[in-house]
This record gives sequence, structure tokens and C-alpha cells, in this order.
Amino acid sequence: MPLPINVPKRGLSKEEAAEYCGVSEATLGRHGPAPAKITKRKIVYDRRVLDRWLVPDDLAARITMAEQLNAAADRVPLAEFARGSIAWVIQRYRDSDQYDAPQSRHHSVLQSVLAGYRGAWSRPTLHLVYAPRGGRFHRDLCEAASAAPGGRGTLFGIARYYGIVTTDEAAGLRLKTTPPRDRIWTDEEVARWLDAAAGEDPHMSTAFLLLQYSAQRPGDVLKMTWPQYSGSAIRLRQQKTGALLDVPAQPVLRDHLDGLARSPTSLTIVTYRGRPVKYLRFNERFRRIAERAQIDAQARDLRRTAMVRMAEAGATVPQIASVSGHSIEATQRILETYLPRNRDLAEIAITRLAQYKKRSESNALDKK
Repeated sequence: MPLPINVPKRGLSKEEAAEYCGVSEATLGRHGPAPAKITKRKIVYDRRVLDRWLVPDDLAARITMAEQLNAAADRVPLAEFARGSIAWVIQRYRDSDQYDAPQSRHHSVLQSVLAGYRGAWSRPTLHLVYAPRGGRFHRDLCEAASAAPGGRGTLFGIARYYGIVTTDEAAGLRLKTTPPRDRIWTDEEVARWLDAAAGEDPHMSTAFLLLQYSAQRPGDVLKMTWPQYSGSAIRLRQQKTGALLDVPAQPVLRDHLDGLARSPTSLTIVTYRGRPVKYLRFNERFRRIAERAQIDAQARDLRRTAMVRMAEAGATVPQIASVSGHSIEATQRILETYLPRNRDLAEIAITRLAQYKKRSESNALDKK
């Protein structure tokens, strides 16, 4: 291959090497060969090594390869998908502000599921994949959608926005879904876990009590700081919903926090060796303690347990929602799903009925 007139030498600077290869300096640094010499003052590339890296001898082929490398480095799609295809709709979603929203409910799941959609379905349109009238839809896509129903809803939402479909044609499909967790901690399990955690660092027990009595998610509990605690309540903004809550401190939790030594190097309530605790590390230790106590429940189950316990104690749905941060409708659904219909609740109901009847009879006698 003849040498370019303007680059007659073998040792090239990074700028000269990038020009020689027909790529940007960033692409050369990411995908190109290692420099032959690196000093504090300059980086030198061997032109012969670059020749071996640039497999095509043809100039046009080399330019095409450079364009492809630049596109890959910048994560720019090389070709536009057919309008109406699943890949086209997903690309519109990825380019939208909705995809980058930090509060997106299904964002972490959608990233993996939609990536599978995009890679496997560059041709079929949403109309062809979902045809509920004829009972025809692709099995693999159906299983992927069932793993994250929000992903399917997002796809059809974007498609409706661009006029590809008019309705969510897959809304009525009977997809295989994972049943929701319905695990509730018992008082005996709570006591066993706390006993098993006695040998651990105190931050684990602190986190457990915050989960048990605040009805918050583990991520929010680990982010709680001392300035948020007034001595009678904890003010927090939930990471997932953005809801601002004032959660009164239950007496057991309040006594524990008031007697807790505060870290001089961190404002967070739950600290380990003076530093905030990461969720993955906390969850790992939590499971280890639970296994030692022979409990199959998880940390996130304490949020559900707290809501059920408040309902069993006679708290109303709006009162529970003001603590957990759920909407009234969501709180009602949670209680309908998880609140056990047991004898204790039945006895409370009958006792209140008897008290009401007694009050009614007493009021009637007073009127006479």
C-alpha cells in the first residue's frame, strides 16, 4: 500500500495516526493498537502496526471501516430501522427523555428486555407480532414481555404516540407472570433475626428497625440522614416516587435512635466504620443473618409487613398510605392482596361490633 504523501515517516503522533487511519483520535484510542512508545511528552504509533490493524488495503474500504468504528464508538445506529418495526419503536424510546428519567419505574428491567427486543426484531411490526384476534403472537416476544409487563406497555405507548397503533393490542393477552411476593414477617421471626444479628455490627439492627417501623424501601432507609430525624419523626423524599413524607418515629425505633452513637464522618443513620452502607453489601449481610436464623423472608418484605401490621392495629387506608407513600388505591390493593383474613382480625371485628352495640344501647337509655 503506497504511503500517503503527507505522512512519509514510520513513527506517527496520535493525531497523525488518527488521520492516517481515517478515524478520530478517540476511536483510535479505544479500538486501535497500542502505541509503540509512550512518554510524558508524546505518544508514538508504529505505522506498520497500524497497517496490520487496517486490514483493508483499499482506500474506500478503509474509509468505510473508519466510519463504522466511529459510529460504534459514538453509539450511533448505522441504519434506520423500518418505521413501525419493534426496533424502530424501541429506538424512539431510547432517544426520548422518558428513557433517561431516573424515576422510571421499570427502567432497570426495560434496559435488558428492550435490548432483547431490538436485537431480535428489526423486521416484524407491532401489528404482526401481536394479533390477538387471530390468537397469534410470537412465543419468545411474549415471554420477554411477561418478564416485564411495563416494557410491553412502554412499547405500545411510544407506538401510539407516533401513530403506529391506536390501542395496546396486547393488553388482553394472558401472559405468564411471576406471582407477587406475599411474605409477611411474624413476630417470632423478627425476634429470631434480631437475636442472630446480635453478633453483627450494630448498623444491621438499626437498619432492620428502620425497615420494620418506617414502612420504607431498603434503598430509602440506607439513605436516611440524621438531619432528617427530628427526634419525633423522619422526613424523607422517596427515591422511587419522589414523595415527601413525614414518618413518625415509633417508640421502640425512637428509643433506639436516641441511644445510637452518631458517626463523626457521615450524616447517614446507617453507617459501617464511619461510612454509608451500600445496598448490595447490606442485602448480602441481611441474607446471611436470615439464613443463620433459618428465615426465608427478605428485607423488602418488612415494608409490606409494616403496612399489614398497621392495618391489623386498626389504621385506615389513608393513614397507612401517609406512612408508606403509596397512593390510596395502591394501598388498598396491597392490603386486599396481603392482609390475612385470620381469626385475630375476625375477633377484632366482632369485638368492635359488640362495642358499637353497647354504645348504641347506652345512648338509647340516656335519651329516655
